[in-house]
Amino acid sequence: MSLLGNLIHGKAFKFGEGKTWASVATITTAEQSVSAPGVEVGDIVIVTKPTHQAGLDYVATARVDSNNSLKIKFSNPTVEGITPTAGEAWSGLVFRPELPLLTDVNN
Repeated sequence: MSLLGNLIHGKAFKFGEGKTWASVATITTAEQSVSAPGVEVGDIVIVTKPTHQAGLDYVATARVDSNNSLKIKFSNPTVEGITPTAGEAWSGLVFRPELPLLTDVNN
């Protein structure tokens, strides 16, 4: 495999302040949208929740579903619904790859 291209942008950012999250149902995973000004489709985003919350898991790589908007995937393996803590300022790292992206990983 050969890797082509560069990262042309990398930046830390905060998001989620004032966000009221929906409850995550029991024994499931669910995506929720959150505003993240400055992110763009094609960006690579890593996120972190500022506090631990018993029973609630999240995927640390967020999906940019449209410019300025992230999808965070939560998981709840417990027997009751869990609502993520409201109003927390999450941290993120965004990496913007140089386009076009590598499409052939076999070379």
